[in-house]
Amino acid sequence: MDKKPRLTVYIVFVVIVCAIFVVRLFNMQIINGDEFLKISQQKQMRRMNIAAPRGEIYDRYGVPLITNEVGYCVQIQRIGLEAEELNDILLKLYDMIESDGAEVSDSLPISEEPFSFNFSESYSDIEEIKKAEARFKKSMEYDADITAPQVIEALKERYDVAPSYTPQEARKIVGVRYEMEKRGFSVSEPFVMASDISMELVTKIRESQAEYKCVNIASEYVRSYSRGTMAAHILGRIGRISDTEYEELKGDGYRMSDMIGKQGIEKVCESYLKGEDGSASLVQTQNGFEVQSDLTVEPVQGNYVTLTLDAGLQETLETALAETIEQIRARGGDPKYKSGGDAYCGAGVVMDVNTGEVLAIASHPTYDISNFSKVYNQLLKDENMPLWNRALSAAYPPGSTFKMLTSIAALESGTVTPNTVIEDEGVYKYYPDYQPRCWIWKSRWGQTHGPQTVTDAIKNSCNYYYYESGRLMGIETLNKYGKMFGFGQRTGFELASEEAAGRLAGPEDREKNGGGRWQPGDTLQAAIGQSDNLMTPLQLANYICTLVNGGSRYEPHIIKSVRSPVDGSIVYATEPKMVEQINMKDVNINAVLNGMLAVTEDGTASSVFEEYPIRVGGKTGSAQVARGSDNGVFVGFAPFDRPEIAIAIVVEHGNSGSDVAPIAKAVMDKYFAVETDMRYTPPAQTLLR
Repeated sequence: MDKKPRLTVYIVFVVIVCAIFVVRLFNMQIINGDEFLKISQQKQMRRMNIAAPRGEIYDRYGVPLITNEVGYCVQIQRIGLEAEELNDILLKLYDMIESDGAEVSDSLPISEEPFSFNFSESYSDIEEIKKAEARFKKSMEYDADITAPQVIEALKERYDVAPSYTPQEARKIVGVRYEMEKRGFSVSEPFVMASDISMELVTKIRESQAEYKCVNIASEYVRSYSRGTMAAHILGRIGRISDTEYEELKGDGYRMSDMIGKQGIEKVCESYLKGEDGSASLVQTQNGFEVQSDLTVEPVQGNYVTLTLDAGLQETLETALAETIEQIRARGGDPKYKSGGDAYCGAGVVMDVNTGEVLAIASHPTYDISNFSKVYNQLLKDENMPLWNRALSAAYPPGSTFKMLTSIAALESGTVTPNTVIEDEGVYKYYPDYQPRCWIWKSRWGQTHGPQTVTDAIKNSCNYYYYESGRLMGIETLNKYGKMFGFGQRTGFELASEEAAGRLAGPEDREKNGGGRWQPGDTLQAAIGQSDNLMTPLQLANYICTLVNGGSRYEPHIIKSVRSPVDGSIVYATEPKMVEQINMKDVNINAVLNGMLAVTEDGTASSVFEEYPIRVGGKTGSAQVARGSDNGVFVGFAPFDRPEIAIAIVVEHGNSGSDVAPIAKAVMDKYFAVETDMRYTPPAQTLLR
């Protein structure tokens, strides 16, 4: 074949190929240049969510209780590392984070070696623990009878964990890998392995950045608890969203990586406190580090929540509660003498009598929310149960503080009048087979209180008077008024899931709780606040509010308002809500309140309030319990002439109401500025009405 045709063919071929390249380039750069540029950019761009800071929480005067501050977190970026390299990095980070004292995001419900399922941190009931274990196995598509060690082996295979790791190391790796999978780890959703880490750890990681290709140190907003243990049980805490919470809330814009309110106000006000997340477009290197960012949507902080709490009053209540309990225990000596040596726990509530606002509410012992996760197991094992909110969740026998209720029931039902006199004979002999004695007969070798009106009976806490008036009016009448004052039912307080209903002793309650038949003698004990009566400190405080304000029972509340972070406008405000109006005669109320005044001026609390510049009404109680010293109970209000605040204090094994009354006095000192030059001036009025 001639060489010329061959050359011609070759030239034609080259020309055609070049023409194709030219057309292709023209198409890519000129005709569809913008589209291909966008595709090219998308390969480098990562759309990232930016978590909005939560709303902050303040007291009634604007004192910050929970705020936000900028901290640092360890982020794992998805950049396509091999499993072996990723696992090695995660293990090194795990050890570094633990050494730093921070908490690793690892919710795998399996303990350290020897491996066993562990759901006790979330559930206390055995049946609930079993259900949680079944749900976990089902979600992982495991057989119902699989054991914890078998789960670890399955996860090691799932995440390509090399057999060279020790069992403890393997548990750490699979724990983090499980959490990453659970949190939806992806290119656009980095995994936060640890939050609120120290600057020391930040420096260590950054100095060895080459070893941690997928690791990024990012800034984040973290909760700041500047006031330590103050109101810990009420403010509550936040934590990573759970599977069940996510299923309920994913329609509201929640992500599996979100922090959410778990208890207290943080939980109740979650919908207000959660902000609106923003987003940004990021350009990243192969190692996953941000090299360029473009804020697409700016995050919006959550709303501000203002509580009815007075931070100063709250601090005073908590301090007085702790110090007084310690003094009672020290003075009581050996617990076997049942004189307060076993006093460790208690609670108190302070309320505005005319609105239902809770001004202070405390439970002792307490804890520090800021290190909750680090000391959780220790708190859980503490026999004094510091995690238990005693002000809401604990129900106690009210003892003699119940006698004002018995008095009102007897007076309003016409069983007695303010002038009716009942002679205290020491031993109540109406029933041949049950003859209880007045406390003075037992403690003072046969003495009695003598003739008693209702005012005298409150002052002297005369059991005999209440045995007789209780028998005469009957348990049905007593229960009728008990229900009016809110006993045996939840108050409607915002933290409803943590509030106990208590018990109002009577045939109805006895039948409901399977306690057998109600006997006539039970009515005598119920009338003095014993029998099956159980009340929370919040119920006791609200009962005193209702009594001293003339019969208006309000729903206790602690949320005052919610405001927008954008313009400060009110998003929500709580209005006082009356749930019961009890019609009582002024003469009857005054007879009872005068008895409470006599308690502090000449009765069992007079030594505490001697020469006090403000007239105070109060009632002490010593409630018998199954074991140990009696509980000490005190309820009171001030000023007597025009009540503003009501207080209820309970100290477990506190020996007597007079022993715990100093806590109430300390609160009044603070509220009325008694210990400063700003002396409170009572109004000229001498009676409520």
